[in-house]
Amino acid sequence: MSPRHALQCFLRGLALSLSKPYLAVSLWLLQLLLSAVLILPISNTLHDLLDNSVAGSRMVANPDYGWWETLQRAHPELLGNFADLTAGLLTPEGVKSSQLPGLRGIGATAMSLAFLAVVLHAFALGGVFGTLREPTGSLVTFGREGMRRFPPFLIFTLASLAAAGVAYRWIYLETGEALRQRMQDLDSEGKALAVTALRVLALLLALAAIKLLADSVRAIWVARPDLPPVSRFFAGIASALSRPARLMGVLLFYTLVTAALYTIWLWLDPSAGGEARFALVPLILTQQVFVFVRLLVKVGYYAGISEALTRVPSPEYSYAAAAPPPRPESAVAVEPDVPDERPVDRPAGPVLASVCHGPANQGRNRRSSQVMNEPPAGSGWMEARGKRANARYVWTSGSARVAARDAVGAGAVNLRRIARSGGG
Repeated sequence: MSPRHALQCFLRGLALSLSKPYLAVSLWLLQLLLSAVLILPISNTLHDLLDNSVAGSRMVANPDYGWWETLQRAHPELLGNFADLTAGLLTPEGVKSSQLPGLRGIGATAMSLAFLAVVLHAFALGGVFGTLREPTGSLVTFGREGMRRFPPFLIFTLASLAAAGVAYRWIYLETGEALRQRMQDLDSEGKALAVTALRVLALLLALAAIKLLADSVRAIWVARPDLPPVSRFFAGIASALSRPARLMGVLLFYTLVTAALYTIWLWLDPSAGGEARFALVPLILTQQVFVFVRLLVKVGYYAGISEALTRVPSPEYSYAAAAPPPRPESAVAVEPDVPDERPVDRPAGPVLASVCHGPANQGRNRRSSQVMNEPPAGSGWMEARGKRANARYVWTSGSARVAARDAVGAGAVNLRRIARSGGG
């Protein structure tokens, strides 16, 4: 089998995602479920504020960010410091856990929904990876596979989230604290930005490694159900460590395609000309189409990871009944023994030879040997190829067995006659 490069794996994953669009539909429904919690509070608040503002008529086509900043200062109960937290993630100081109590209103609700999204994320990945291994599937298959693998995938998701938090603290925050004084002593702002860029790059590489490890464990967990859980876990880690370039390439292509989608969205600028209220409906529909396409690419990434690590679906995994294994060529159909045949007591070698080859039985034995050694035309002869090089022929016709049984029976009768005469 030719080596599969990262681009080939990603393209095959995209093709598989396009062949199963219901996976993207499932993810879209989950995102809609999460966003529905915030849609009504945000919509009612913005309608109430924009209806009383002179800038409300042009906010769709030309958003006024100054109005948004003024709103945050005038109504801190809406978001609290949520905007400051999101904007300060990659600043030189970063975001610390002590800032989370400052969340209010919609911001605090969004943070709570993030924890719910972690749980739904584990369920969704179980459904995606499980359905990708099935030859046929539907939304029912997605739900079944998601619930089937929900406990281990939730553990993997929580572990990767904890690892990402540890990486953010020790790679970004702690290095910022250690380099704060030295960065202030730098003679130019460009050098300070270069140091911050290196910290961000190191953090992104660590987060990418954590994501690839988690996705590899998930893919192997689904692809190798024949292994025990501990073996599947370490097999996933070993698979990720043995193919780092291929997996990183799949992640890189996924990032580039996603960035290209956002670039096209910004270039097309669908929100232009949306001053009229009825123009919001086409804008919302266009946004949902964009989200659906992005989810197709996301499913293609997971399919590409599975393609880079595993082969075709294993028959022991699929719920569909596997085809029976082909019959080996060396197998020979031998007619079973007749159950009502009684075993004959065979005497020792010289006595049996004298009985079976006596004068009275020479003619019978000669005829039996001729019948056994000369196969009649059309009888059931089959060639048996075994471990030995010489070929043997097994004759399954009933006439040979009948002749052999008559010969042995005649010998037993003569043996009993000799025994009686000797006793008499």
